[in-house]
Amino acid sequence: MRKVKIGLTGLTFDAAHYTPSGGKCEDLHGHTFTVDVEIEGVPGEDGMVMDFRDLKEKVKSVLSSWDHAFIVPEQDVAKLKLEGPFGLKLKVIKGPAATTECMAIQLADELRDALGLPVKVRIWEGPGKYAEATSA
Repeated sequence: MRKVKIGLTGLTFDAAHYTPSGGKCEDLHGHTFTVDVEIEGVPGEDGMVMDFRDLKEKVKSVLSSWDHAFIVPEQDVAKLKLEGPFGLKLKVIKGPAATTECMAIQLADELRDALGLPVKVRIWEGPGKYAEATSA
C-alpha cells in the first residue's frame, strides 16, 4: 500500500525565550508559537495512518511541556538567576540557543519519540516567520 501524509495545523503554545542575535531579541521576550505537524505512514486495516484525535492528543501532550515555559538552551541553565513572585517553568533544549530553529529540531524529535513515526514540524514564531525540521 502507498504511504500517506497526514497533519495538524494551528496548534499553539505560549513561551518566553531570548536569542543571541543582537538587538531586542537578546532580551527575554515571549511569543504565541503556532505549530504544524505532519506524519507519514501506510494506512492500517482501518484505513488510517493514525486517528486525528489520537494524533492531536499526543501532540498536545508533548506541547504541554513547552506551554508557558521559559525556553533555555542547556548550556545557559547554570547561568540563570531568576526570582520573584512568579512561577518558573523551564523547558531546557539542546542546541546553542533558544532559536526557533533549535526549538523545531527538538520538538520534531520529541514528537517522533511520542508517536513512533518520523515527524515534520513547522513552528511559526509570528506571521510569516517559521522554522521547519524533520525528526532524525
